[in-house]
Amino acid sequence: MTSAQPADALYDILRGVAALTGHPIVADLARLVGKGAPDDLSIAFNHKQIASKRWLVDSLAEVMPQPDGPVWVLGAWHGILGAMLLADERLSVSQVVSLDLDPCCAQTAEILNHRHVASGRFRAVTADMTGLDFAAPAGGRPGLVVNTSCEHLDDVPGWLASLPAGLPLVLQSNDYFREPDHRSCVCSLEAFKEQAGLSELRFAGALPTRNYTRFMLIGRK
Repeated sequence: MTSAQPADALYDILRGVAALTGHPIVADLARLVGKGAPDDLSIAFNHKQIASKRWLVDSLAEVMPQPDGPVWVLGAWHGILGAMLLADERLSVSQVVSLDLDPCCAQTAEILNHRHVASGRFRAVTADMTGLDFAAPAGGRPGLVVNTSCEHLDDVPGWLASLPAGLPLVLQSNDYFREPDHRSCVCSLEAFKEQAGLSELRFAGALPTRNYTRFMLIGRK
């Protein structure tokens, strides 16, 4: 069996699932696999990653379904959350700006979200979230900032202090302390609330998984 055959098989399976479900993200994923997916795409699309993003989208639809401006997704990796936000009919999202420090992510994110790139509703940017000016950014101020990787920051309160007052936020962290790249984990939801210090809190919750618990806050800085 050649190395190309497993990818070809996955491509055919995904096309079949897209036809079965009619879900546009599955069709977009099949297209991405057909063009040559990055090696870590299976991690980005694993059940825990998708469950945490599904939880975010469902919660956002309940408490903040109409952001007043573009949604900026920080540490966005391959743009999967952006695709989910734009696909959900409960949300009114004008545009997603998908930002990641890794320069390899932008191309993959734009291939996955090719329909939204064409309509002007999605763009991928290579940038360090800790160096962004959220008060006067190029392209306009975001209506919502999403950071699902607070555990990777060196200083969460310091980063939050750099944001404009009143900025709508979705924040996620976890208690997976044994991961070396996790530098700001929290031990509980209450600890995450204290770390974030939001002026307004519309949602706070915990999503247990086998190895860790993910925490989420939705509110304003």
